[in-house]
Amino acid sequence: MAQRSHQYRRFLTTVNEASSKGKKTILKAFITLAVVCLVASALASPLELSEEQKVKAREHIEECAKQENVPEEDVLKFRNKDVENPSKAFKCLGTCFIERAGTLKNDELQDDVVIAKLGGLVGEEKAKAVLEKCKGIKAEDRCETGYKIFQCFHAANAAY
Repeated sequence: MAQRSHQYRRFLTTVNEASSKGKKTILKAFITLAVVCLVASALASPLELSEEQKVKAREHIEECAKQENVPEEDVLKFRNKDVENPSKAFKCLGTCFIERAGTLKNDELQDDVVIAKLGGLVGEEKAKAVLEKCKGIKAEDRCETGYKIFQCFHAANAAY
């Protein structure tokens, strides 16, 4: 638990320092959140990705790239966290990834999943507070909705 707490604080410090760098930082954090959601699904293990989790993440990326018809250029940018001038396809890839992690379903945050995954990182009360702030966000389509939800999580987590 202490290692998770340290890693989470290190993550927040990085996000806070980078928050003034604009969209590039937000999208990098979006990718990081997607990976954290996948990793946090195994709450009993440390936050370092196991080989199995890395394989699962790669599978999700490949499956989402096919499902969303994402150009290879955007897939490579996603894998490399290169978020300059993000395309719609890039946002859809990230949204699909968090959907496959179970955090987002039918453009709706999944309360139990968010509390379980985020609660394992920041504690249940903080997870519930973040969920309350970000629940109900809607945009013109699912990719923008996923991205706006991420932005809300980013802003709420920066406050902690």
